[in-house]
Amino acid sequence: MRMLAGEELSSIGVAELCREAGIHRTTFYGHYESIGELAADTFAEIITAAAAACPQPGDTVEQISRTYLSAAENVLAAVARDRCAIRSLLDSPMSLDFRGRLREHFLEHASSAIDAMRAHNPTLPENTDVGAAFVAGGIVSVIELWAHTDSDDATAFAARMYRSMPSWWPVGS
Repeated sequence: MRMLAGEELSSIGVAELCREAGIHRTTFYGHYESIGELAADTFAEIITAAAAACPQPGDTVEQISRTYLSAAENVLAAVARDRCAIRSLLDSPMSLDFRGRLREHFLEHASSAIDAMRAHNPTLPENTDVGAAFVAGGIVSVIELWAHTDSDDATAFAARMYRSMPSWWPVGS
């Protein structure tokens, strides 16, 4: 993370990283094949942690929706904190792997949200996997769009994202 604060991902070499971290190259290669793979893993974990949302049993659809909106704000704020590094990752050959990791997480996240909300709203899509895939792909694309902006207003951007959700997704108030 310190290295990414001062240089592009593509300019960081394994030897340089290992010197900075105080580890041997064989230790690095025992865990990762490339700097890009390490970066994809690291930033996917940061975004996954920021996305934590735990609706409570008995929550209304609006409460559940607000819980996920708050998680979206947290994700965008986390991306903004590491915007330069995430931009670099998204523009690197590892971007497909990084997007895949994010998509996998948000697919699970969206499935849970749809299942939680369906208890209150039987008009939500019966086919959770298709609805969740649609939402997850959109969220990953929104993260990429956000990473390439210069805005710091995660709350406003999350609200824009929520207003653009499919009509069956309860936006809440």
